Amino acid sequence: MEVGVFYLPSTGSKQELLEGMAGQRTDLYQRMLRDMTEQLQYCDEHGYYGYASTEHHFHIEGEETSTNPVLLDLYFGMQTKNMRVGQLGIVLPCHNPIRVAEDIAMLDQMLQGRTFAGFARGYQPRWVNTLGQHYGTLGDNMSDPDRYEELKKELYYEHFEIMKKAWTQSTFAHSGKHWQIPPVDNIHWPAHEVARELGEGVDEDGILTKIGIAPQTYQKPHPPLFQPFSFSESSVKWAAKNDVVPITIVCDPDIAAGQFRACQEGGADGGRDLKYGEGLGIIREVVVADTDDEAQALARDGGCFIWQKFFQPFGFNAALARSGEDPFALPRNFEIMEERGLAIAGSPDTVSRKLEALFEDLPAEYFWLFTYTQLIPQPAMMRHFELLTEKVLPNFTDKIR
Repeated sequence: MEVGVFYLPSTGSKQELLEGMAGQRTDLYQRMLRDMTEQLQYCDEHGYYGYASTEHHFHIEGEETSTNPVLLDLYFGMQTKNMRVGQLGIVLPCHNPIRVAEDIAMLDQMLQGRTFAGFARGYQPRWVNTLGQHYGTLGDNMSDPDRYEELKKELYYEHFEIMKKAWTQSTFAHSGKHWQIPPVDNIHWPAHEVARELGEGVDEDGILTKIGIAPQTYQKPHPPLFQPFSFSESSVKWAAKNDVVPITIVCDPDIAAGQFRACQEGGADGGRDLKYGEGLGIIREVVVADTDDEAQALARDGGCFIWQKFFQPFGFNAALARSGEDPFALPRNFEIMEERGLAIAGSPDTVSRKLEALFEDLPAEYFWLFTYTQLIPQPAMMRHFELLTEKVLPNFTDKIR
């Protein structure tokens, strides 16, 4: 089992966030960079698979200042030596897929293959509709939510197809619902003689027929690919069929088991024979301290504060819901997060027992740690990583050393 650290780069403690506009404070952002560097350098020395953050914009409140995950990847990649860096994930419907393919290829080259890539559809209309308006995501997410979600799915799949072509073909063309590459069939390339001599992609009349990115990826055919956070079995199947690792945040064992089976089915559709849990990841918020009481106190003011204040309004309590339950009707407190298994907080013995039960039901290939940067004080965070690394994770994987 590989273990990765998924960060929500929060700027500030709970009290600092409550003071307002923490996301725009330079002192808090600089502290975040320092704290994450110390944490990741520790993980880098002890066998963790990789670091990731998601993509979100306009988080002036400070809860998730991961504006450009590729840029953060490069920064933390330059501070580490062994672990991978990547995204969970870039919101594809809002981006030019060729630019995303180029950025990831450059990152992969600069870090000589210590990268992975992850892609999501996006769920925050404040920025998805703003930044993605020229890619068709300006739709009304309130009056026609079904069409809004369908449009994002269309863009996600087509953008993914374009990126794969850019990574795996020296030059390529594409004709889809939303993209035509090259955009028209009569672009005359003045340097066509050079293109034919030293490259490719033009015809005898100098008309552009294909394009290619430079550089291509360091890893062949491309870096490992992930898809966070999968709720529907159809999304899991698509990911597994396309050699993408779906990551689930669902806590109900029966619902999660359906996703694990869907991963096997999708893998089979793509010609892969996957064992139960192979090619799939799960994510939990884990907080380890010397005592149960200390760990639970840290967790209450940590991820629980952000989860119930920020994620719950977007329906993320679906991760806690059992079959037939309304996610919006669930209590908004730490107790249900701990009871349902999203938050796992305690001493090394307590956390080890809970993880043993989790992995017995859901033996995933990848385990991601939901981590908030500054909501837990840095000394407690470093103690958490020390206990996790020395007394918990070696019980379940030989990757952590």
